[in-house]
Amino acid sequence: MSNTFVLPATATLNQQVQRTLIFTVLGIAFFISLFFSLTAFSQFSLQASDLLNVIFNFNASDINQQIIMGLRLPRTLVAILVGIAMAIAGLLMQGITRNPLASPSVFGVSAGAAFAFAFASTGLIPWLTHIPVLFITMAGALICGVLVFFLGGLHLAQVNPIRVVLAGVALNYLCISMTRAAVIFADENAYGVLHWLIGSVSNTSMADVYTILPGTSIGLVLAVLLAHQLNLMHIGEEMMNSLGGNAKKIRILASIAVILLIASAVSVAGPVGFIGLMIPHIARAMIGQDYRWLVPLCALLGATLMLTADIFSRVIRFPDDSPIGIITSVIGALFFLALALRQVRRQS
Repeated sequence: MSNTFVLPATATLNQQVQRTLIFTVLGIAFFISLFFSLTAFSQFSLQASDLLNVIFNFNASDINQQIIMGLRLPRTLVAILVGIAMAIAGLLMQGITRNPLASPSVFGVSAGAAFAFAFASTGLIPWLTHIPVLFITMAGALICGVLVFFLGGLHLAQVNPIRVVLAGVALNYLCISMTRAAVIFADENAYGVLHWLIGSVSNTSMADVYTILPGTSIGLVLAVLLAHQLNLMHIGEEMMNSLGGNAKKIRILASIAVILLIASAVSVAGPVGFIGLMIPHIARAMIGQDYRWLVPLCALLGATLMLTADIFSRVIRFPDDSPIGIITSVIGALFFLALALRQVRRQS
């Protein structure tokens, strides 16, 4: 009788220790990447003492402190927020569709936001240039999100994952094609649009931080509130409904969160690839399927990966920057190649 109670308690304790260790190690990795993001690979000699002076004894006449406050801090904060937004959006999309391949890029949401930006940059409709970028990208993400929602059958009681994927992939490639056409019409703005479409956090300011912060915060709060319901959805929609849940309501709320997260991130950094697809897989491999833990872990992993990718984007062509989207795409491609090889070895 005693063994019946001891074993579950021991397993629970082991899980708690494992989760604490994972979050501790990732927290340390985050702060290390945060430090290097603020100080490393600059044409000026930025030191840890400069960072401490910014925090405790700021001197506006000190050039190093001006660089950290005016250039490095906004860029770092944008990278953190974009990483959080993309990772949480991918987690929510995979949760509501119960499809491990769901992501903002695969399902056309980020492509819709990107097309809206590219089209507005063409100047074909002059009054669009006076609308804030956030509202432009939000409109594009909203239109694609709604189309995927209904074409994929997410409004129905039972969801067919294949139908959702087909709808998302079709809209994704449609938006990519229209974006390429819009770049041709962009004329003198074409280079800037192309650079933005790759994904970049360079040349950002505190205004960009204020742009992305509200949508990311609301989306993150919604994800936390929906975590328990997503756990129920994971075990099956019929079981969820029998336990008093409402699958359709959860999909709508999660879709709103996804649109806010993606529109906010894309409006500032462009459609950064692979973060929303890769991070949820890594998080699940670490702690399992409990969304109450997956949400904060994905946020931490997304922020850390974006900071690390941003640091590497400075290293490649130092002292010039490379678009961060190139780094995340390479990391994502290598990750899924390794995952595919692992699956092949398991089957053989």
